[in-house]
Amino acid sequence: MVFICDISVFNKYGKLKLDSLLHPLNMDWHDLVAMLIIEQMPGISQTRLVPFMQTDKANVTKMLQLLEQKDLIRREPDRGDQRVKVSSLTDHGKAMLPQLHEIMNAWENTCFQGISQKDRKVYERVAKIITDNLMEDKI
Repeated sequence: MVFICDISVFNKYGKLKLDSLLHPLNMDWHDLVAMLIIEQMPGISQTRLVPFMQTDKANVTKMLQLLEQKDLIRREPDRGDQRVKVSSLTDHGKAMLPQLHEIMNAWENTCFQGISQKDRKVYERVAKIITDNLMEDKI
């Protein structure tokens, strides 16, 4: 198979599988990614979230507004620049993290089913190299 087709299949069907696991929580992969990134980088600006979300700034703003309406995140003006909004998890959002991590683990286990730990390590090493190659002019 052609490498670009592999990437397309992983992207499309990986997100669909993740969305099905998140459906009972009334969430999708965008919500999960935003919450996990905010967990890792509390106070991250909306602008810095955009590259992770695979969409534009306007759609990221809408998605964050919905997470805020669900009481999962809080958006506030940045102390250093009132024009910039930063996001952090609410207590309700933090309480959901164990369940979200469990879903991520289940999803990853599904993706790597039938693959040995040795082969998984090889994949992780190769994926990092490919990512670095593709991102070298973005850093």
